Amino acid sequence: MKKFNKVLALLLAMVMMLSLAACSSEPAEEESMDLVKETTVAPAETEASAVEEAEVSVEQIVADYFANKPDHSYMTKSADIISRVAAGDDVVILDIRQPDVYGEGHLKGAINVPWGPAIAENLNKISQDKEVFIYCYSGQTAGQAVMTLNAAGINARSIAYGWNFGLSKAEGIAAVTETTVNDFDGTTYEVAADVQSALDGYYTGLADVKETTWKNYKVSEANLKAMIENGDDFTLISARKATDFAEAHIKGAVNIPYGTSFITNLASVPMDKKVVVYCYSGQTAGQATAAMKLLGYDAVSLNGGMGTGASAPNGWTNKGYTVESASVVYNGVVNYFANKPDHSYMTKSADIIARVAAGDDVVILDIRQPDVYGEGHLKGAVNLPWGTAISENLSMIPQDKEVFIYCYSGQTAGQAVMTLNLAGINARSVSYGWNFGLSKAEGIADVTETTVNTLTEDVSTIDPEVQEALTAYYVGLADAKETKWKNYKVSEANLATMIEMEEDFTLISARKPDAFAEGHIAGAINIPYGNAFIESLGAVPMDKKVVVYCYSGQTAGQATAALKLLGYDAVSLNGGMGTEASNPNGWTNKGFEKVTD
Repeated sequence: MKKFNKVLALLLAMVMMLSLAACSSEPAEEESMDLVKETTVAPAETEASAVEEAEVSVEQIVADYFANKPDHSYMTKSADIISRVAAGDDVVILDIRQPDVYGEGHLKGAINVPWGPAIAENLNKISQDKEVFIYCYSGQTAGQAVMTLNAAGINARSIAYGWNFGLSKAEGIAAVTETTVNDFDGTTYEVAADVQSALDGYYTGLADVKETTWKNYKVSEANLKAMIENGDDFTLISARKATDFAEAHIKGAVNIPYGTSFITNLASVPMDKKVVVYCYSGQTAGQATAAMKLLGYDAVSLNGGMGTGASAPNGWTNKGYTVESASVVYNGVVNYFANKPDHSYMTKSADIIARVAAGDDVVILDIRQPDVYGEGHLKGAVNLPWGTAISENLSMIPQDKEVFIYCYSGQTAGQAVMTLNLAGINARSVSYGWNFGLSKAEGIADVTETTVNTLTEDVSTIDPEVQEALTAYYVGLADAKETKWKNYKVSEANLATMIEMEEDFTLISARKPDAFAEGHIAGAINIPYGNAFIESLGAVPMDKKVVVYCYSGQTAGQATAALKLLGYDAVSLNGGMGTEASNPNGWTNKGFEKVTD
């Protein structure tokens, strides 16, 4: 996993709060012209300009930009900024278009800092104690500018779709448009030397790409199409949501969604290849591109992104270029997590006992082995022993009833639940299974029987692609049976040995961030089980063994099934970190140490 230098030292008095929206491509721009000559004013002894000098890690600032991403994603709508200008709010507005179009009309009070070196040259003049709003032509280069300004300690947001596709079409724009040339007020602010140097290089570098395919750190839709058709060696990143990626994406793209985990998920992206990033309209991809370039990637964003109605004619689909959809299995796995219900596909022993006692019309699957099933099971439960019996009987499991599954401890039932939901079955596991849950629950004797129950006929239609994937999943258990990965799990002792021997694998804690901070297994990375689980897998290489653990193994079972169906070589840790209910199973229950750093 990519590790960033955590040299925080004293960060510039204000915490980065930024925003962003969707973007599109920009018209050809003229060369930057000098700004109106400013009056030199000594730095004011204000709270904003009296920030102590501190060593600053650009890498950490970039990581924090995404980790602390606000809900507005460093963007604002045209209507909102028009309202604020009309109300006379004390904000700073930067128009980074070229001087000629700025002169034809701009937002009242807007200062012209043309896209290019002028931005870096004027960093210390841009207020660090006011909200700053930036617009360009389409929102895409403003996305880059927003990221770089926030890196300099400026609370900046871009205006969605810029002037051409946003502001100029918005209601009330005429009342807040002027041609007056505005300038900075003369106050100067301190910018960390490392940041200033990095941004000088960033904006000076625009001249090197001006006459190339990568002008403005972007690539046109036609040029990207040619790169794909020619088989060029580059990385194409879709920064759109996982669900949108599954519906449609550009051929060859990998999905690393824009969000708080974006930088962490770049670990698998090679730094020695060109990287093209696209989003919906280019705007968040602009932010991502700026961040990646500051980290040393050779990145550009796709002009207009995938394309939206507002950004037409810019954007991939607006140009009529083709897209492809993810497989049915990929879609199903993504949606399994994206649509995760509050119950996390589990139910408590007491709840299922009550439903059985009440005679509710539900389906119960006991996936333990036949011998223990015969000794006693929940009334009405059908025995489908863990293994190929599950995939062979998928069509016999109703899709129009609630289905409850239990195993011995809840861990393999977690895998089964994920696979059955993929097949369109509304399935949940019973927490802690028979041994640690049901057998100890009040009232279990009244709902236990030894009668053998069966499934008798096909009642469901299973997608052929899903059936094939799940058949392979369960057949594969035989290959792991005589290894340390039996049942797609690893024992606590074997994991301890892997860590001690410094084996090359990825260890994922799927527990919540606060639980991870309180203590985790050495070497683990935190990818919490939840709606964004799949979107956060960018940092996980597919060519290494992956071990997942949670609290007691149950949600890690779900995660393991999902990962394996996506092509990862994944297993879950037996018993997870360990809970009181799962004792003696689990890492801490076995006496192994956890760390907090």
